[in-house]
Amino acid sequence: MSDQTEKQESTHLALWERVKTTPPSATKNANINGQKITSIDTMHLIHLATAQFGPMGIGWGYEIEDERIDEGAPIFSPKGESIIGHELTHTIKLSLWYKWGGEKGQVSQFGHTRYVYKTSKGTFMTDNEAPKKSLSDAMKKCLSLLGFAADVFTGLFDDNTYVQARRTEESISKADDAEAEIQKYRDEFTDWVNRHREMLRNKIPYKRSIKLALDQALARLPDKASLARVEHGRAAQQLKDAAQEGFDRLDQKRQEAQQDQHSEQVEEQENV
Repeated sequence: MSDQTEKQESTHLALWERVKTTPPSATKNANINGQKITSIDTMHLIHLATAQFGPMGIGWGYEIEDERIDEGAPIFSPKGESIIGHELTHTIKLSLWYKWGGEKGQVSQFGHTRYVYKTSKGTFMTDNEAPKKSLSDAMKKCLSLLGFAADVFTGLFDDNTYVQARRTEESISKADDAEAEIQKYRDEFTDWVNRHREMLRNKIPYKRSIKLALDQALARLPDKASLARVEHGRAAQQLKDAAQEGFDRLDQKRQEAQQDQHSEQVEEQENV
């Protein structure tokens, strides 16, 4: 890849890189039609967009291109013999414009919200907040096309390790003493490494189990080190050395067992 191509890609992804990461405090778990999702706070995205583009209406904004009520699933009578109506979904098509790098851009997306529907308890519900929810839904989708909250939309928030890393970053950024907060995570990292070294050296009774525990620790190590903002190379070598000491311990234990067995056999022969 040429330097010019790399520079172009870097420029094209500049906005994406600036807005892709989401603080966990701006998210919450939600259940939508039985599907568990990570929901993003709309005001967080509006604040982030304003920080990048300028005040809404000047640096960015939106227009509603279409708004309608869509007919959904049929609603049956209590005995199920006839259709008495249909669920209704509120739908809008939103066009979001923004100014970036001296140019004006525009993206469009749809937003949907259940408007009239039958609840799981069998009662009927009319959501008078449906238009506002559809607007928020469409706005989030439009901003996602520009990279906003990309970690949520690409599923990274399904990874607990990733979420913990984001929580750590947020905790450090909000701490009155950032250095002290970072040191706390470094101390936790050191303690984690030392506990695993002790386990690999002295606690595991089989070589195969030592190898499995080592592989698992090495897989988690980069994320653990990232939280503490330290390089993980030295810790990785320490874990490998501890595992080797565990192997040596088992070899020695086996040799001692063989020697004891040999001594017992010699003693039995002498007593014959």
